[in-house]
Amino acid sequence: MIKNLVPFFIIISFLIGCNSNTKIEYTYFGGKIIHPKDSIVILTGNDGFRDTLELCSDNTFMGRYRDFKTGLYYFKHGVEYQYAYISAKDSLIFRLNTWDFDESLVFSGTNAENNNLLIEAFLQSEEDELILNKEARSSTEGFVSVMDYLLSQKKEYLNDYKVSSKNVSKEFLDIYEIALTFPIYSRLEKHAINNCTRFKSDTIKAKLLKHRNAIELKRDSLLFYEPYYTYVVEKMYSDAMLKGYKEESEEFVIDILNSINEEVNDEEIKNRILHRTIAYNFMKRKKDNNYQKAFFNYFKYCSDINKKKEIQRLINDVKYIERNKKIPDFLMQAPTGNWVDIVEVIKRKNSVVFLNNREYFSDSNVSKRFNFLKKRFPDINFVLIQQNKDNKDSYVRGVDIKDQYKLIEESKAHNFLTSDFPRLIIVDKKGLVLNDFSSIYAFDIESQIEDLLKK
Repeated sequence: MIKNLVPFFIIISFLIGCNSNTKIEYTYFGGKIIHPKDSIVILTGNDGFRDTLELCSDNTFMGRYRDFKTGLYYFKHGVEYQYAYISAKDSLIFRLNTWDFDESLVFSGTNAENNNLLIEAFLQSEEDELILNKEARSSTEGFVSVMDYLLSQKKEYLNDYKVSSKNVSKEFLDIYEIALTFPIYSRLEKHAINNCTRFKSDTIKAKLLKHRNAIELKRDSLLFYEPYYTYVVEKMYSDAMLKGYKEESEEFVIDILNSINEEVNDEEIKNRILHRTIAYNFMKRKKDNNYQKAFFNYFKYCSDINKKKEIQRLINDVKYIERNKKIPDFLMQAPTGNWVDIVEVIKRKNSVVFLNNREYFSDSNVSKRFNFLKKRFPDINFVLIQQNKDNKDSYVRGVDIKDQYKLIEESKAHNFLTSDFPRLIIVDKKGLVLNDFSSIYAFDIESQIEDLLKK
């Protein structure tokens, strides 16, 4: 795969050489996408940097930048994303196949070794997760022992790299250490979440959480980096659990919001995490939890007017459909291309209608959960609807096409989807709404469907 990048890199070198007589030195970031899912690649930095790079006819792209700031960046193509550490004056390119996005990603050019190390660490963390899931079912002592072994391995990798790479920056070393170790730290926090409330021994808790003494937190600039962000969130969650709050309770969410407000200093990043937290937990909430107090705290802590407006639209969307009333008529497009009414699709059937939005849930997660529920409840009519207004998005891969629809631009469903959040509606065979706003990930979704079967 790397040899296919060489001609592309030669072109970059030529471009740089053409400018060798001037004092202007550029930073280059580009690549080639096999089986592209979109016509663009978006490169984003934590400091507000954002560039949209269009694919050429041969599916290559190239960005050229002056006064580029060294650091960790985020690039996205379609619904997939990864990270790249880019230094000023780098000429960094990659090649990937969207059919195997992470596994096929290979960097070449200057600084390629560092970025390939980050990808290797990411892929290894996925393998580690499989091992840890198996160990989590055994004793906690055995689980911690395996954790200690994996961490010792990671620290060995890091030390070897430090010895062999004398000129590497401290910033990259910190990021590489996070890539190697924080997924394991997150797993320890998750194990604490799942088990600490039943542990009688403080010694066991201490063993699970001893890693905290060696971790440097409050690095707001890295909160967009998934391994770091995941650990920070897992730690907040386990702290709330250890205080005695249950994850499905509103008090739990309020405690998380309070922690974000106290521990994150960067205002823009704080707003982003507050927004993600309230939205994610609201979609998982139990049927009768209205989140009044949680919303109050969110509006108090968030200073981003647009994000507050989006949450207000969510609240308004919830009010649009009333329980124990008929579901509103709205049109959608069937796989055949015909327009159909939701009322006809669910007529005289106990139904679960899920209005999906790819901005929140990936296709793989949706297909796994949707198919699980459909298999568990074969007597329920499951309907999956893509919310997209422009009708360009493809159907969710892995879900039977006959169960899928797309909203058309003229559909009245957009009246109660103004916030664009995914929305699950439970309707009985009479067409009456039993739950106006839920999620396929709601804590009590299975019990809600069981209640539907009793109707």
